[in-house]
Order: sequence, then C-alpha cells, then structure tokens
Amino acid sequence: MGYRLNRRSFLRFSSLLLGSTAMLRRGLAEEAIAQARGKLMWDPVYLEMPAALKPAWDHWLALSECLRQNQNDVFARDLAASGRKEAAPARIAISFEVAQKPAAWFAGPDARRIANNLRTWQAPCGGWTKNTAMARQPRAPGQRWSPWGDWDYVGTIDNKATTSQLEFLARTHSASGNPADREAVIRGLRYLLNAQMPSGGWPQVFPLQGTYHDQITFNDDAMVRVLILLRNVKNGKAPWQWVDATLRSEIDAGVQSGIDCILKTQIKVDGQLTAWCAQHHPISLLPVGARAYELASISGAETVGILRFLMSLAKPAAPVREAVEAGTAWLRRSQTDAARLGLKGAKGPHWARFYEIETNRPLFSDPDGKKRYAFSEVKVKRNSYAWFTPAPAEFLRRDYPKWKARENR
Repeated sequence: MGYRLNRRSFLRFSSLLLGSTAMLRRGLAEEAIAQARGKLMWDPVYLEMPAALKPAWDHWLALSECLRQNQNDVFARDLAASGRKEAAPARIAISFEVAQKPAAWFAGPDARRIANNLRTWQAPCGGWTKNTAMARQPRAPGQRWSPWGDWDYVGTIDNKATTSQLEFLARTHSASGNPADREAVIRGLRYLLNAQMPSGGWPQVFPLQGTYHDQITFNDDAMVRVLILLRNVKNGKAPWQWVDATLRSEIDAGVQSGIDCILKTQIKVDGQLTAWCAQHHPISLLPVGARAYELASISGAETVGILRFLMSLAKPAAPVREAVEAGTAWLRRSQTDAARLGLKGAKGPHWARFYEIETNRPLFSDPDGKKRYAFSEVKVKRNSYAWFTPAPAEFLRRDYPKWKARENR
C-alpha cells in the first residue's frame, strides 16, 4: 500500500479533534464516520486497511463531518438572524491574491479595509472559498460563503484560496498588531492542520465534498502552496514571526508528513521513479483521475512545482535528492516541441499536461473520458483546457542547475 502511520503522526492528528470533543460526545462520531465513509472511504482500499490504521482515518472523517455539521448550524442561525427567507448568493470573481506592496502598506487604510472584509468571508471551518468577490465588500448576513451552492468549495486550497487570505492577514497583523487578524490567522492555520490527511496529503476541499475533491491534490500546485506557507510559519519567516512555538511545532510535524507524502506518491514505472499525478488516492497513494477528461497519468505541469519545493528544502536527505534527480530525468526524456504535440502558434520546448503512465505517451481526453493520443482528436475541451505547458523548460535551464551546483558544494 505504501502508507504507514507513525506514532507521532497519530498523536498529533488525534490532538486536532479536541475542538470537536463536545460534538463527538453527543454521539455524532459514529454517524459522522458512516456518512463520510459513504462519500469516500467506503472503497476497498479503506476496507482492506489494517485495523490498527483505521482509527486515524475514522477520526479525520468524523472531524470533517463535524465541521460540516457545525457550518450548517452556524449558517442556519445566521440566516434566521438576517431576516432573509432564502440565502443570498455570493458573487464570483477572480482569485484573491496578496498585493505586492511594501510592508508599510499593510498598516494603511486600504489594507485594513481588505482585511476586515476577508475575515467576514472566513467559513466556520476556518478556511475560505475560491473565486469570490471578498476583497471589495464584506459578506452580508445570510449570504453564502460560496458562489457554487450550499457548501461547494467551503473551504478549499484550490486556486490559491485560504493560503492567500492567510498570508494577507498575517501581513496586516504583523504591520498593525490587529488582534482580530491574528485570531483569523490562527483559525486558518488550524484549518490547514485539520484538513491534512493521516497519510500527509491535503484534499482540495475540506470538509470533504466527495468525488475527486477528496483526493490528495497536487493539481495547480494546491498542496505545494500549503506546504510552502506552513514551512514559512514553522521557520518564523516574515510575516509569521509572531506565531507561538507550540503551534510552530505542530506545523513542523505537518510539513514533515507532507514531504513524506510527496516522496511516497512519486510514481514508479518498471521499478524506476518518474514524477507525479495531479491527484493521488488518500490511502493507497496511487495516481487517480479527477474530472472525466483528467485521467490518471503522470503530470508534466504539476511535477515542476513539486520539484521546486523539494529543491528548496535545506540540507535535503538522500530520498529527497533521489526524488529530484528522478523527476528531472523524467522531464528531460518527456520533452518534445509544440509542433510534434500538435500545438499551433507556440514555439520551443513543450510538455503535455498528462502522460500515460505505462508508455509515457502524451495523453488527452474529452468529457467522455476516453484516452486519446493525439491532440487533434480532442474536440469538446480543445480550447478550454491547458493541455500543454512550457514551464519545465525554465526549470531545466535555470532551477535544476542552480540546485545541483549548491548540492555539489
């Protein structure tokens, strides 16, 4: 199976349930576990897991369901107090990103207005949704936290959600000392720790939403961004100097578990390490698909972000160095050019977003989920999906040689 839960991880994870003790004591635990199993963990991988490993997963599933129930309760009270008969929808917007401003700006009125708005959009679970107009105006009483329905993407690490809001509020707190910002950040960091699987990965959405959202999510660098943020917190890097040592210690354990997960999910083909899929199964750690046209495969896009994160680790252990070398070698032998891939109007080295695991052939699909080996065969999703990436070229030209030189020293 490739997954092992050590004692430290189990004890750290179990401690995260303390905030939900009251709900667990009310007898919700077993019901919550059963409901969550129905969404994801009913599959044979869970059922065949050794009994000694199941408690950690059961606790994680119960925590997810408890958080979801709490969100329902909080919103029901909020809606009743608002006087609305029906919930107001949230408005879709582009992803929220942290402004590139000097430190002094984060103590000013514009930053304060944005921070005040962001805090109102923090969901009861501690995370934020994505692609929502939350910087311009506060969330109104009785308004949904998400534009996509009751609990779609609440909360999520997709499209830079949660990590971006946390970084912004950490900067405003560092600049002004606002205690409300500090409280929101601590809740958000706890949310990230709660969302981490016993196997060390992060789902795209937590509380669990079902289907591919519950898989370990490397897609669009989601998990990598979480690990970068948590590592900065652990190291006390600005703007995180004020986070206390106890929480930093818990975060350190989470970061190490995440790194272990990355190493264990690196795909082997005929005994040789290659790269990563955009999603992996939470327990088996095997590559899995997401949407119908996103097939289980080796990713030419997400692999770059994972390798850059591994190369940023100080004094990397031998397994980390081995993973970097193998992933880089896979990128080299998977390189092709735009013309050969059938990509018109582009020049220079390109990589397919997906490669078939067994053959390393570029892989394409459509909403019917069928494999296609030529881009010309893609019809429905031809122009509405990023099937190619030039990103590995810069990695191979600049990032890897710098890392190699540093390691040789």
